[in-house]
Amino acid sequence: MTYKAAMRFNIIFLLAFLLINPFIQRNDNKQYSPPPKLKLPIKTKTSFNKKHDFYFYRSVLTGQKWGLDKELKRKLTHLNLLHLMTPSGLHLSSLFLIFYFLRRRYPRLSNLVELTLCLGFYFFLPGYYSFRRVALIRSFFILNKTRETNYSKMQIFIFFLVTDFFFGTYRYSPLSFYLSTLFLGLIFSIKEYRIYKMYLLFFVAQLFIAHKFTGVIYPATIILSPLLTSIFTLIYPILFFNLFFIEYFNYAQWFISAYTELIKLSYDLAQALGFIHINFLILIGVIIYSQKTRKHALALITIGLVSNFPRDSLAILLSEIGVGL
Repeated sequence: MTYKAAMRFNIIFLLAFLLINPFIQRNDNKQYSPPPKLKLPIKTKTSFNKKHDFYFYRSVLTGQKWGLDKELKRKLTHLNLLHLMTPSGLHLSSLFLIFYFLRRRYPRLSNLVELTLCLGFYFFLPGYYSFRRVALIRSFFILNKTRETNYSKMQIFIFFLVTDFFFGTYRYSPLSFYLSTLFLGLIFSIKEYRIYKMYLLFFVAQLFIAHKFTGVIYPATIILSPLLTSIFTLIYPILFFNLFFIEYFNYAQWFISAYTELIKLSYDLAQALGFIHINFLILIGVIIYSQKTRKHALALITIGLVSNFPRDSLAILLSEIGVGL
């Protein structure tokens, strides 16, 4: 699928998210099993020199956010990185990087073990819906390869989407379904993986999520958020495997300390570069951005910025010099 087609895909999810989801979301989550409350050994906590590093570590492993530094949590939210604090498909993909290396030497055994784990996670793990969805779609890709059915990435994604919607995790949390399938759809709808296109598409997703929830986004996150996410993906397996011998040698706290400092630095940079109040014209303008529609897209973005300027930005600028509206 081309870059232009991927943009169309984004528009479809935008309409679904904005128009469909509010009407079909139900309050029946209580009848389903919540995520398991995993407790780390007491020796794990005592192995950390700083408590806030332990709470960060516990959060990325179990999803339990109580105890997490409030200021750090706020900065993660503004950088669109709070999802890193809950086990999700990103964490599963990061851990399964090990199969990439094993597959070269032991392809059949590697595929069998990975498929068994993925199906086990999807059918038997309570909660952690994003985590389970990636496990399901990964199992479909493994089956497609081992059975040599030669389905395309988009065909597999659509089959996964229908399966999870009607028979899987959608009923547990419609909101989680829309958010995770949005990003999965972007990944599997791009034919050529070029960095600038990936950054732009993920920024589009961040834009309409910001429009839906906070109404504010920091433009610097177009680069900072994917960069910080990529770094986290690389260090997460290192953090995870340290759990098995952390009471003897805790190197995870060094990685966590460095990463949290990087988050603080990135937030300060994003804040210094300013923020934008997202309205629908800006959102649509960025979504339709392509070679043939660039001028129209820039026009919509400009109109959206101007319509926001008198109400928000001008008041902020004047307040900085002591003039109030």
